[in-house]
Amino acid sequence: MQKGDAAFIKNNNKQLVLTCIRDFEPISRSQISKRIQISKPSVSLIVEQLLQEGWIEENGAGESTNSGGRKPVHLVFNSKAAYVIGVDIGGTKVASGVTCLNGEVHAYREFSTSEYLEKDLFKRLQRDVNSMLRDLQLSNEKILGMGIGVPGVTNVEHGIVLDAPSLRWKRYPVRKIASEYFPFPIYVENDVNTSVLGEQWLGAGKSLQNLIFIAIGTGIGSGMIINGKLFRGSNYSAGEMGYLVTDYQSAKSYHPSYEGYGLLESVASGSSIGHKLSEIKNTPLTAKEAFISWKKGDEGASEVVEKAIEHLGFGIANYISLFDPDLVIIGGGVSESFEDYKHSLIEIVEHFTPQSCKIVPSTFGKEAGIVGAAALFLEEHDSIIQL
Repeated sequence: MQKGDAAFIKNNNKQLVLTCIRDFEPISRSQISKRIQISKPSVSLIVEQLLQEGWIEENGAGESTNSGGRKPVHLVFNSKAAYVIGVDIGGTKVASGVTCLNGEVHAYREFSTSEYLEKDLFKRLQRDVNSMLRDLQLSNEKILGMGIGVPGVTNVEHGIVLDAPSLRWKRYPVRKIASEYFPFPIYVENDVNTSVLGEQWLGAGKSLQNLIFIAIGTGIGSGMIINGKLFRGSNYSAGEMGYLVTDYQSAKSYHPSYEGYGLLESVASGSSIGHKLSEIKNTPLTAKEAFISWKKGDEGASEVVEKAIEHLGFGIANYISLFDPDLVIIGGGVSESFEDYKHSLIEIVEHFTPQSCKIVPSTFGKEAGIVGAAALFLEEHDSIIQL
């Protein structure tokens, strides 16, 4: 065995022990040894290292053994051993937060995107981050790093946003610019991909291996976990659900409401729902107002909303037939009305799919993007902490 191989095995065993403690805490050294099939002396040595480094803590004694021997000492994960900064850059607002290693958000800030998009966005973000760290009395040394979610196709390897229409960014070097303001590792990803990572980590899709997250807002995008891993595609643009063609007649007369958006988005996104009803009523209206009017039986709203639900159902049915996921999660602004349209949506989906699949709304509120961005960092960064 070469020296490099020994170091790899040692680090891998350390990760296995820590993961075992995180998943099954409180747990004793002997229980860890049985679960991960590593010798008790090796486990004890690793545990001592983890205790010294602060990743775990001893949490009193467990029950005595049947033979009356000494009670084993239980170990627990120290979720405050380090922290992660999560950032969600949206078309409307930039939200940021500080999470512990269990995903709990300990501080939150936000500001208007439009006020800083042309200048000083990351300088403004730096001010919020510094403010949160002061409030929490945390030094930069306690921060593992930062994850950033962006509404656009993103080259994760280089941290470059290839195209984000709502921000008017093309080939925008987010990681390079952010690194001028922050001294820790930074990872950048499409915001729908960060959302599905967050849902798999702590949300409705916790621990599931095949998961689809669909965000319905200004546009329609999706994040996909396939066989336990985030699926990005060969050009980082997998999951562009808004480009699905869901009706032949609509396709023949297709003209996007907004440049750069696909056919499904042109009939079922929040922006298109508001836009189409505004044309009918000859007054500016939002998707939220459209759903309210639909519930009241308004004829124009019914025409727009029901067509959107139908097309969305066709799109989701295609996804379920192709990927056979464990779960489909609906997020974004239009998910706020999910309870009002879920029965109609599910009926359409089940009519066109070979097997049923549960469809649920996102479990996160305004902190969803922050939790997802933190999950991105923990997923991508090569450290002892692994999702």
